[in-house]
Formats: sequence, structure tokens, C-alpha cells
Amino acid sequence: MSFEEEETLNSREAFSQEENIAAAFNAINECLQALSKRIEQLETKIEEIPTPDKTYYKPKGYEDYLSYRQNLDLIYEKISKMDGIFHVE
Repeated sequence: MSFEEEETLNSREAFSQEENIAAAFNAINECLQALSKRIEQLETKIEEIPTPDKTYYKPKGYEDYLSYRQNLDLIYEKISKMDGIFHVE
């Protein structure tokens, strides 16, 4: 093989390697863009989830809605009353 043929072969191999590297970078770039879009979607959904202070429930027999904290207070109050009634020593 002559020097010119060998140089042409090396040039083709280098070009092929450059194409492979470029294709790999493009694939990585596409993956990063897809991940970025998915993270944005997740952040939007998480922002829509109500916090406990914005969660309301209307217990049976009550006219007003109670917050999460108020409902827990009501539940524990009722449990305490039941514990006093059914408490066996």
C-alpha cells in the first residue's frame, strides 16, 4: 500500500469516527432535551398539588369546610372523648 493510499484510508477512518462522535453527541443532546421537557412537566404537576393548608373537607353535620389541620384536631378530639368513655383501668 502506498503512502497516499494509506493517508486516504486514515482520512476516511477519521471522518467516519467524526461522524460517529457527532451522531453520539446528537443522541445525547436529544436525550437531554427530552429529560428537560419531562422535568418541566413534573414541576408543573407538582405545583398543582394542593398543600395541606389548601386542603379542605366538610365533615358530616358541619356547615363549614375545615382545613386539614382543623380536621385532624376534630378527629383527635373525638378519639380523646371516646378514650374517656371506653377507657378501662
